[in-house]
Amino acid sequence: MPNQTAFVLTHESDPQRTAKATSLIALALTRSLGRQGIPVVRIHPNRLDRSLASRYCSAVEVSPDFYASEAALLDFLLALARRYEGLRVLIPGSDDCAWFVARYHAELSAAYAVVAPPGTVMETIIDKQRQYEKAQTLGIPIPETYFPDSLEEVVELAPRLANYPYVIKPLVAHTWRRATMKGVSQGKKGFAVRNADELLGRYEEIARGDRRIMIQEVIGGADDRLYTFLSCFDAQSRPLGYCIRKKLRQLPLDFGYCTLTESCHDETVREQSLRLLAGLGYQGISGVEWKCDPHSGIYKLIEVNPRAVNTTAIAAACGVDLPAIAFRDKAGTAGEAATEWVDGVKWINFEQDIWAARALNGAGKLGWRAWWRSLSGRKVDAVFALDDLKPSVGHCLGLLRARLRRLCGRLASATGLPGGRPVAGSGTP
Repeated sequence: MPNQTAFVLTHESDPQRTAKATSLIALALTRSLGRQGIPVVRIHPNRLDRSLASRYCSAVEVSPDFYASEAALLDFLLALARRYEGLRVLIPGSDDCAWFVARYHAELSAAYAVVAPPGTVMETIIDKQRQYEKAQTLGIPIPETYFPDSLEEVVELAPRLANYPYVIKPLVAHTWRRATMKGVSQGKKGFAVRNADELLGRYEEIARGDRRIMIQEVIGGADDRLYTFLSCFDAQSRPLGYCIRKKLRQLPLDFGYCTLTESCHDETVREQSLRLLAGLGYQGISGVEWKCDPHSGIYKLIEVNPRAVNTTAIAAACGVDLPAIAFRDKAGTAGEAATEWVDGVKWINFEQDIWAARALNGAGKLGWRAWWRSLSGRKVDAVFALDDLKPSVGHCLGLLRARLRRLCGRLASATGLPGGRPVAGSGTP
């Protein structure tokens, strides 16, 4: 495909560079576009991320990290564009990068066709309070939610809450994934609290790193009541393609990240998602999360993810290749909207799903035979792919090394020998 290039922008997940990581979103974007014959240039602050080893990655451009200097990254991207002729399509590969691209949307749009909403739309979405307020104006159901600004407000609110347990979540989701918050967030999207004392204690702990939180009702029911609407909208906020998946397992078990999901149809999810995204004036790839309340049957908005999500590969696997659709739209070759897909296709993060199954088994909620049966059928893995083995080989070797180092550390501690220390970013619980 001459003179047409996709640029996937990612950031440094480990500023200390103590361990390699695997960007699942970037890997899914790279494979989807590369399989369509589209050259993919990865933009990343270093070469450590294992997803950069994909055979579908045409080139790696080592960039400044925007956490160090946004201005430096912007200048780098504008200079980079001058080195590539023809159509240049820029796609962010994380919340942080989506926010950066939206913030400098006007400047970047002079050099790239940007697959992301502009800053005004992003400002509404990225802050959960604004997102929920906008949803309410569109008639979208939301959970019972509070937005305290201080410890004093939490002290006043805690004894008045009538429907414990609640969950504490960040107002801006990606703040909890930063290195400075990982010790507090523990890899979770939120923390459940069962009473006023737990709420106050947990808030005080979290507020040391992030005071901007929300307190939300816990919607009961199993994980398969959690749905995500995966889609791509054009610059006029019209749907170019979409599909739906339901979550089957997650890790951590309470408020974690998907380890197994399955494509499905649900008319309420479809209708509410289309109404919400159009009302937001959204453009680009997104994932809108919902949960069906088992008591009322109402589908309540959990959040809008304003970029491709970890499970984006399930869309291509079930018949709606969102990254390719987004690229074709920018190239001016988009066809009819892709709104038909196959149910029952699964996406699995196998290594993480084993740990989720282990936790469920320990809680008496899932037998190992049932877990094995749940993996049957047509599926796509988050990392492993027969046509692109290098990322999965590196990922597996990294996990093995991390486990061996942890084992050596425990043995050293037990015997009093020096050298035992934890390994950051191992990818295991």
